[in-house]
Amino acid sequence: MNRLNKQVGISLVEILVALVISLFLLAGIVQVYTGNKTTFKFTNALAEIQESGRFALDTISQDLRLTSEWGCIKFDPDDTDNVNNTLDAATVPGYDSDFHDFTGEDGITGTNNTGLNGSDVLTIRGGKPGQTNVESPFYPATQRRLTTDAITSIGVGDIVLVARCGANDLLIEEEADILRVTASLPITGNTQRDLTFSADKIQQYENDAMVIELQTVNYSIAAGASGEPALFRQEFNNPPEELIEGVEDMQVLYGVDTDNDQFPNQYTSADAVADFDDVVSVRIMLLVRSIDDFVTEDPQTYTFNGVTTTPADRRMRQVFSSTIALRNRIGS
Repeated sequence: MNRLNKQVGISLVEILVALVISLFLLAGIVQVYTGNKTTFKFTNALAEIQESGRFALDTISQDLRLTSEWGCIKFDPDDTDNVNNTLDAATVPGYDSDFHDFTGEDGITGTNNTGLNGSDVLTIRGGKPGQTNVESPFYPATQRRLTTDAITSIGVGDIVLVARCGANDLLIEEEADILRVTASLPITGNTQRDLTFSADKIQQYENDAMVIELQTVNYSIAAGASGEPALFRQEFNNPPEELIEGVEDMQVLYGVDTDNDQFPNQYTSADAVADFDDVVSVRIMLLVRSIDDFVTEDPQTYTFNGVTTTPADRRMRQVFSSTIALRNRIGS
């Protein structure tokens, strides 16, 4: 009779050895995963910060370059007789001179350390990019209408500058009007646009005239929807719009022309500017931080606006700076 062989299994020692080897392998896998996660978090935060910083500077720079943009007319803030400003409480709902008075307020102003985290506030006045030309039919001054080409985004409620760009008529004192649009309708097979205004024009404009949309823009730092500090952009007296999350501070220095050569002689904060009409360039400094905490192994020491700080958190931070010439004021 055949005898059955004993079945041989895995011993306890072998199991323990296998477990030890598995633990080493698992530890290696966890270490690789943790390292990759940390690297990804760091790289993602860096990319996020750089993208936010560049976008914020580009947006502010574009508005700054349009400071005191008056198209083809010569505008002297000390002598505004050539501009007929029709904006007041009767023509603009919610009229506020700080936002709507383009002839009485400086093209650029600011306040020092009045925002979140002691940040600055910047206000810019001027034209928007692009312009549209006046076309036939031409309406007399008493008719609150203009016909323009169709290449325009001007709509109801917008404020525009209408300026004559050709030879001046000696019988007409003013060269331009500032008007609020109350109607904007396409006409002539959508090849032209009919604009209606809230006040009379000072003169009849013909095909030597142009129309520019005007804007007043505020930039400031405040708490965003998520509670994170953010850069806000406010146009006219509309509610501020959150532009970029994670912008912790903004400091602004103004390049002042002290010898009337249209180039900056010194850079100073807003409270030290005697006359903002003398500002010909602006230096913007932004402190941008990562949205996520625990990105760096230790708190990251940084220097911003001449002050070195070691924060309590472990967010990544980067300083962005740019100097922008006000092209309508500098070196002619």
